[in-house]
Amino acid sequence: MTAQPLLPAQVSGLTRRFGSFIALDNVSFSIAPGETVALLGRNGAGKSTLIGCLMGFLMADSGSIKIFGEDVVDLPRSARSRTGFVPQTMSGFGTFRVRQLIDYISAFYENVSDPDPQLMQWADLDPNKYVRALSGGQKQRLAIVLAMQHKPDFLVLDEPVASLDPHARRDFMNLLNDYRRRQNASILISSHILSDLERLCSRLLFVRQGRVVLDTPTEIFHAETRTLTHPDPQRLLEAFPADLQILMSRPDGFLVHGYRDHFALPQETLISVPDFEDAFLEITAPPSGDVPR
Repeated sequence: MTAQPLLPAQVSGLTRRFGSFIALDNVSFSIAPGETVALLGRNGAGKSTLIGCLMGFLMADSGSIKIFGEDVVDLPRSARSRTGFVPQTMSGFGTFRVRQLIDYISAFYENVSDPDPQLMQWADLDPNKYVRALSGGQKQRLAIVLAMQHKPDFLVLDEPVASLDPHARRDFMNLLNDYRRRQNASILISSHILSDLERLCSRLLFVRQGRVVLDTPTEIFHAETRTLTHPDPQRLLEAFPADLQILMSRPDGFLVHGYRDHFALPQETLISVPDFEDAFLEITAPPSGDVPR
């Protein structure tokens, strides 16, 4: 029997509090080899806390995280060397020159060759320049090089393109997709540039107030997410099948996931395909109250 590959990430019942504030509430999901997963949510939804726990920077109050089958609390070097992390902003290391820092970080990994020439060409950094003299965009490109130079199997990116100009951002997203295909790498990426995530990611993980509210393949999201409106929303609601997920209620209807063309809905029901950004805003909005079923 062929052994199944280890999951790059497996999160089970993760809860993290800051005092009385619950930043993550019983979060569970896994990431398979070769998947590119978008972590979607508004500011304060828990995305950065989740990434911090995944990378071992923050300790969970309960639940577990396994990276390539190993507990993140005591992650061995062999598993850690298979991961890469790009923070939202790069800080420190100001007294290093660019090439010195690349060499210094590479020493923490086994059998690291020179960084990918395509990656270095994209970064376009002066190897002799001090890190403290780099612009914000240059520092971000350096952070990406440092995270990817050892060719990780699992790459976590927290707002990686926030400091990049549109040209550099477009080229990086193309480079990232090429890297995933070549390495069969798994990627978890958080970004507020929704168009990038919609094109790149094979799966969407929506987080609202510390909870996962929708976890679905991108293709299924587009095929089964609909806006349903009716002059009598209560009558429309009563016609819904039990497995239809209501993502958000509105005065004239609902945003739903799991829609099928064969559903028997009341006459006068209007069915529309929501714009991705509009759907994001509704799915991640604080709930206005429970929807009666």
